[in-house]
Amino acid sequence: MTAFLHALLMAAIGLGAATIGSLAGLGGGFIVAPLLRLVFHLPPSQAAGTSLVLVFANVASASVAFVRQGRVDLRLAVTMGVLAIPGSIIGALLVKIAPATWFDLAYAALLGFVAIDLLRRKEAVATGAMAKIPWAKRRVFADRISGTEFVYAESPPIAAAAGISTGFLSSFFGIGGGIIVVPVLLRVFLMPAHIVSASSHMVILLSAPFGVAIHASQGDIAWLDALPLAAGGIVGGQLGAAISKNISSTVLVRALAAILTAAALSLALEHIL
Repeated sequence: MTAFLHALLMAAIGLGAATIGSLAGLGGGFIVAPLLRLVFHLPPSQAAGTSLVLVFANVASASVAFVRQGRVDLRLAVTMGVLAIPGSIIGALLVKIAPATWFDLAYAALLGFVAIDLLRRKEAVATGAMAKIPWAKRRVFADRISGTEFVYAESPPIAAAAGISTGFLSSFFGIGGGIIVVPVLLRVFLMPAHIVSASSHMVILLSAPFGVAIHASQGDIAWLDALPLAAGGIVGGQLGAAISKNISSTVLVRALAAILTAAALSLALEHIL
């Protein structure tokens, strides 16, 4: 394959992954990182670093669209994003010494766990569930698109723990960290899925640049792959944000679970078969 065709292929992969990632609130890395490992055979640290470049481009593009739509809970997202920064730096450093098999199986287990958790999720109203969350506060957020006011829980200690974990997993696996933010906001805070998707992007946007910087300093980014992936990610971020306005919360959750399951099986079977 020529360098030009390879770049086109990477751009197409970035476009598709970013579109789905914007819908799911995960930044697209959960699709790209397994592909870089299974198809292009990049080592774990390079797969994570290269994927994270796409994630950053994707969420930067999508976040602009989501903020314009008024669907980002900025107060919560900025708090979690700032707390994610230290974890993002540590994750980028530790993946450098991670064995390939362990990396793949741990990644598969993480994706599988979140997929199962989402499939078990039931639609619920936040009011009445907030008392079960430690130090819960009542959060009212107005959706500028529909004019609807949503009431859900907000717990600073849980948000802090999720933010720190998000940063670490973001850089370690190259997935942007939405894999932690999304389930926490959906299942613990009971936030509507479309608000979760938009707010998750802002969390990733704030923390991902630090992971990218550490990966770059260690030589863990395949730039000939990363740049076309990022170009596709910018377009896909806008496309996914636009599509999300016409998809229900239930569809988003089910689609996310299916995608995570497929990625987990692909990674695990590579080492089992």
